[in-house]
Amino acid sequence: MGHHFLNDATTLVTALLSTSCCIIQLLLNAFSYSCAGFSIFTPHRSYLTATTFILLSVQFYKNGWENRRVWTTTFLSLLLMMTPELVAYVNTTIITTNNTTTIDSVMLHLNGLGCIACGNRIKNALVAVDWVESASVFFDNSSAFIQYKASDLETNKNNIATTLIQIIKNIDSKYDATLVATEGL
Repeated sequence: MGHHFLNDATTLVTALLSTSCCIIQLLLNAFSYSCAGFSIFTPHRSYLTATTFILLSVQFYKNGWENRRVWTTTFLSLLLMMTPELVAYVNTTIITTNNTTTIDSVMLHLNGLGCIACGNRIKNALVAVDWVESASVFFDNSSAFIQYKASDLETNKNNIATTLIQIIKNIDSKYDATLVATEGL
């Protein structure tokens, strides 16, 4: 019994580490804790993923294809290993609304973006602003694309960008942003 638990736990831990602990960081974000530094595992993701698959293969070899526990471990491992891609999809999805207000946009370069979960934290802070229509955060190039209701604001685009940058800085002192572009749509 203990041997099976150890095999399952080891497999799930390597799957979790292969995600740069994305699930743990998202939970920390939900409780307003800053980045825990799990992004150090990102360069080793392919090795950790391969190790997880090797451990799963060994479990199937030892226990057979009919073993429900091994299939449960496999499902949970695959789910864990897919979380960075799921979070990246959520971070870059733009929600559109059908309204007649003028929409302007700002592109920011983000500094201090340690992992995909950090990007999710920034996106959530930006979309919480009442005049922001949508926000997408791209981890790959450390940028954010923000659309906002220009008709609601009586200020120039540089002030909007400055306000958005300050919102990002207020999330955590490690975050910063610089203006890349502004445009009206």
